[in-house]
Amino acid sequence: MSMNVDDYLSDEIFNKNRKNRERPPLWDSFQDPPSKRATGSAANWSKLGVVLKIFKTLTYLFVFVVMLGTAVISKVSFIFMAAQISLRDNVTYCQTIEPNENFEANLPTVERITWIWALIFSFAAPEVFTFFRSLRICVFKDVKSPTWLEVVLVIAFELLHVAGLSVLIFYVFPRIDSIRALFLCNGVCFIPSVLNILMGTKIRGKSIAVYSISLFALIAQASTFVVWPVINESMAMQILVVPLILISFRWWENYINSYSSIVNLIKLVRRTKSRYHTYLYLSPVKILVFTLTAFALTGQPMEEYLTKFTQAWKPHDIVIKKLHMGINQLSTIQYNYHHHNHYHHNHNYQQFIVQSNPNVVVSLLLSQVLSSYLCYIFGKFACKIKIQEFSFALPISLATPLSAATIVILIWLRETDVCSFNDYLPNYLSFRGPVLDDDNDDYAGQTLQWWRLGGNAFTKDYIWLWILWWLSQLWVTKHIWNPKNDKNLPTEKLFICPWYSGFFIEQCITMNRRIADWNEDYLSIKSESPSPNGNRTTDILETDKIPQLIICATMWHETQDEMMEFLKSIVRLDEDQCARRMAKIYINSGKADDEYYELETNIFFDDAFVLDEKCMENAKNPPLNEYVKLLITSIEKAAFEVYGVQIKIKSPVKIETPYGGRLVWTLPGRSKMIAHLKNKDKIRHKKRWSQVMYMYYLLGFRIMELENVSAKRKAVIAENTFLLALDGDIDFQPQAVQLLIDRMKAIDELGAACGRIHPVGRGPMVWYQIFEYAIGHWLQKATEHVIGCVLCSPGCFSLFRGSALMENSVMKKYTTVSQEPMHYVQYDQGEDRWLCTLILKQGLRVEYSAAADAYTHSPEMFNEFYNQRRRWVPSTIANIFDLLSDADMVIKNNSSISMPYIIYQAMLMIGTVLGPGTIFLMMVGALVTVFSTGIWNAFLWNFIPLLTFILSCIYLKQKYQLLLAFVISSLYCLVMMAVLIGIIIQIIDDGPLAPASLFFLLVFLQIFIAGLVHPQEVAALICGFIYYITIPSMYMLLLIYSVFNMNDVSWGTREVAPKKEDESSAPSQQLDENNKEKDYLPGWINDPLLVDSELGEISLREKRFWKELIKLYLRPLFHTKEKKLEIADSLRELRNMFAFAFVMINSIFVLVVFLLQLKKDYLHLEWPIDPIDFITYDDINSQIYIYRRYKELDPIGLCFVVFFGVILIIQFIAMFFHRFATISQLLATTKLDWFRTSSALTEEDAAQEIRGNAVHIAHQLQRPKRLDDDDDDNDGNDDAVSDIGRANDDSIDGAVRMARRQTIFKLHESCNKNQCDYSDLPRNFERRFFGNDDINVKHISMSRKSLMMLNKTRFVTKRRLTEQVRCNTDFNRCPPQECYDNIAYDDSTKV
Repeated sequence: MSMNVDDYLSDEIFNKNRKNRERPPLWDSFQDPPSKRATGSAANWSKLGVVLKIFKTLTYLFVFVVMLGTAVISKVSFIFMAAQISLRDNVTYCQTIEPNENFEANLPTVERITWIWALIFSFAAPEVFTFFRSLRICVFKDVKSPTWLEVVLVIAFELLHVAGLSVLIFYVFPRIDSIRALFLCNGVCFIPSVLNILMGTKIRGKSIAVYSISLFALIAQASTFVVWPVINESMAMQILVVPLILISFRWWENYINSYSSIVNLIKLVRRTKSRYHTYLYLSPVKILVFTLTAFALTGQPMEEYLTKFTQAWKPHDIVIKKLHMGINQLSTIQYNYHHHNHYHHNHNYQQFIVQSNPNVVVSLLLSQVLSSYLCYIFGKFACKIKIQEFSFALPISLATPLSAATIVILIWLRETDVCSFNDYLPNYLSFRGPVLDDDNDDYAGQTLQWWRLGGNAFTKDYIWLWILWWLSQLWVTKHIWNPKNDKNLPTEKLFICPWYSGFFIEQCITMNRRIADWNEDYLSIKSESPSPNGNRTTDILETDKIPQLIICATMWHETQDEMMEFLKSIVRLDEDQCARRMAKIYINSGKADDEYYELETNIFFDDAFVLDEKCMENAKNPPLNEYVKLLITSIEKAAFEVYGVQIKIKSPVKIETPYGGRLVWTLPGRSKMIAHLKNKDKIRHKKRWSQVMYMYYLLGFRIMELENVSAKRKAVIAENTFLLALDGDIDFQPQAVQLLIDRMKAIDELGAACGRIHPVGRGPMVWYQIFEYAIGHWLQKATEHVIGCVLCSPGCFSLFRGSALMENSVMKKYTTVSQEPMHYVQYDQGEDRWLCTLILKQGLRVEYSAAADAYTHSPEMFNEFYNQRRRWVPSTIANIFDLLSDADMVIKNNSSISMPYIIYQAMLMIGTVLGPGTIFLMMVGALVTVFSTGIWNAFLWNFIPLLTFILSCIYLKQKYQLLLAFVISSLYCLVMMAVLIGIIIQIIDDGPLAPASLFFLLVFLQIFIAGLVHPQEVAALICGFIYYITIPSMYMLLLIYSVFNMNDVSWGTREVAPKKEDESSAPSQQLDENNKEKDYLPGWINDPLLVDSELGEISLREKRFWKELIKLYLRPLFHTKEKKLEIADSLRELRNMFAFAFVMINSIFVLVVFLLQLKKDYLHLEWPIDPIDFITYDDINSQIYIYRRYKELDPIGLCFVVFFGVILIIQFIAMFFHRFATISQLLATTKLDWFRTSSALTEEDAAQEIRGNAVHIAHQLQRPKRLDDDDDDNDGNDDAVSDIGRANDDSIDGAVRMARRQTIFKLHESCNKNQCDYSDLPRNFERRFFGNDDINVKHISMSRKSLMMLNKTRFVTKRRLTEQVRCNTDFNRCPPQECYDNIAYDDSTKV
């Protein structure tokens, strides 16, 4: 039905009048826009951005310099060491006293043996590193044993490589000059170049030109063992083909593809984890084979290498002769050679002896080993943080030419002036220069003659072929210029073999760098047999691999401030996802960026309805409680806080469900936010059952019930489905979520990852928790991450992989209803830790990402804090005991958990259980030291309040227990202040090296350094004072309170006391009954807040799922009075048993230690550090006595120091490893856009620049205009405001001041003009992107060429969409059945 012009105009007038009615009057037009100052999680990221960019710029340069320098040093030192084992006996020697005479050094056999051993040690160093790496992984990880076929394949290829290496170094290199030796290092790519043609060409569909270049590279590599053997008949050249091909066998794995015929072989050899078992014994074998081959090829009897080993590393004699002298004219003198030459010249002597300097050998050996190791480490680091092109590929490609230039210059300098390096190296050491005839003994003369020939020798000996060899190596390793890996991948995913060859460091790390990550999923897909039409049978789509991020938040009784933080985080995440979607659709031509994800938010609201019969009229339509109403009214407020402008969010769709109800919002970025309102009369309530609810709905129903989808595709979808578990008060940034997703994409076996939780709030209790959370994350969680797995991923901010939750005995086990008393403690009180325990038992990892910051509200009052920890402490102990009791099974299933890690956790558990006894003894000793009182008095002063508190925990109610705990804690805080002063005085009196002083200072230093290496959180150290004075309360009283109240399984926090009926309401109630009228609350369907909401419904299939799920797992638990009493009695018995055991263990511990302390005069050890010397004088005997007194250390104190010292050392070392990993993760996610060269920018560079900034551009184009923003959307409104502000009434100063601020003018204009609706982010983007004006990309560094290309892309896209809309409009105006007949029967019809 068409619309005429009058109808259109009437609608426009109606809409305009409606907008005028909704607009506030001028007297009420004043505004309160949110502050632009970043707070909370936003402040953290805003401060970090610029610092990270500067740091990454410096990292680029630093890693480039280190890579280039270490690669050159490694190669030059290797060639220099190889030159010293050459077959030459005489070397030109510098004699500074007779500079015009020629001398030569006659090198003894022992000197050659020294350098042979140095080369063996240099080869052995990487193998020793490999051995210890394999030992660490096999000890701390549960690595599967390799198959015999895998062992045979690995050993065969590795020993072939070792054999080739030995022949090349100990047979070929001693017979050629140093320059040729260096050039031959570029000829070890033959096998990779062959495989690159045979396999790489087909799989990649290369062009003819590329294929030709690959063929040329193969010919160039083959020329290394063809050309020189043809022109040189020496045996060293004739057998050159053998070592070069054998060496190149090492990197064959990286150059084969996954054809179905060899896919099983690839699967076998790519089991890099099990390969560590093989290298545990293969590394020593390789060292042995290399050593024996070296002995066999260097021409000396084998026993001589052993008998002269000690002599080789000591100074030995080297004879120096003067050239062209008769043998009867020579005489000898003794000549001592040290760092400076001291030569007592005598014209009658023509031969003398110098002493060798073994320190030079050691120095060169260490420089070669260290430079190779650093080159490998920094190369791996560059690949991890995505700076591979500039800081890895470029320096490694330049290393060989720079090494060649260095060696050539060094040889030329020495040949032109033999004394060039007299001040740096012993004169008998040098590179071996090129010679014309290897059979001629006149080495020095030939070398000089070779240099005189210059270019002719370069052409005659085909030295120029080295350029082709180097270029062919660059072509074979060209994949290093196009890295395809994700950020922060483990070593096994970056390199085929996680080790290196020190002699060929450039060739090894480039050909060992993975071309593609062929994981098990990739290989299984490739191994599928193709269908008859040539297509693969798999139905896996690329969209299945896009991360599906599903927010799963649980809510109960959150305040408005807490809800606002959560909702603002969701709105920010919605904005980020929308920007990535807009960038994908409109800027990147449908290609998603590396960090793209799909988003959906689910909120599971416990006890969402008022179920009091006095307040509801219809049980099928119960009223919403005040917390749900608070959520509904807070959404637009949260959007206002984020965007700085009023955002209108459409009223949610309300849907009735079998578990209660559902509200579905569409957020500004068009992602869905679904609030599942749970009716506790229909479905089981509490947090664990909400988790069961969303696991089975999102993973079971949505994935497993997909129709016409293969099991393999469901597995891929589950692998890329991530559930972000949140609490209703969490505050985070999208970058924090992205960091967790990056960890999931990097590690396949990662089941869960948690971020760094920061407590927020006010008051001393929050200050205590700030420091407690800080050291807990700095030390404890970091250590668990490094040496094993994190045991608890907190539910307030954790990311879970869908496939991990779908594993056996995870989701299903998680539905277990508590039947035994311990179940109520372990399952219901610590559901997050129990879920992680189930994940760990199935062999999956749980990690901690320190860079993913999140902020949560923490208890601010003493009672609330104690009640929260009363729930945490027993559940933590129960879950850790569960893990320790199944240690054998966990170690067997989980490769990240080992027996040493189990022992570490057992030590922590012992320290936790004995914590109250330890603190009690510490306080007794502190009172004795500080107040100089007797030990029994100190014992009683601590024992009486402690016994009183224990008795109160048994007989009194919790509120009285908490009151007494608060009083005792306050007294202990005062005592701890005195203790602190006493410790300072004791340190001054006894010195810092006394046992107690030293331990205190070391602990303080550890915590202080931990704060310094966490610069963003260093302010937490200030709160350490609160933590210190509350140690007795938190580690003694709190633990006692938790154990004696473990029978209380209530939540403890955010609990609302039931409202008591007021007596004054009785008359009104009676009146209501008499009048038969009651004031019921409106049902949730009819709630005034939802009056504009549409009514929807779920599908019959989903309704059936919910009914079956509730019937099986989520039916409400209604216990009878007798059952409740039975549960309470069983929990009380459990409490009594554990409390008795807890008290007895600590009592026995205190008793034993206290009795030993009483006998410390007899049972003590002497502290050997910093003794005190005394001098006394005996007047009677007139004697002076001098004696030394050592400080005493009792055995128990020594045990404490050793026990806790070991734990602290482990945590301190692990913290640095984890900190390095965190910095790597942050650098990998930081993108630099500062360095742009517009003049040299190509079309491809401009397109790449646009793709790199696409998300930032989309963010700017879609973001609403703030109320206090000076910029607008190019609609000219700001110009009008500016014109008003620049009024010509300059005579009045007040008007000038008002014009400067422009507040009144803006308010007036905002009321008079039509306000733009910014509530739809995609529409904001489209309006600005397809506008007629150029895009204004503020704060984005882009070249002019990129901006022109972006505007061109806009206009092309706009024209394409306009044509599409026009075609669709014409199609709708003229339907097919009205415009033409069926074209299937009309051949003349043109479509």
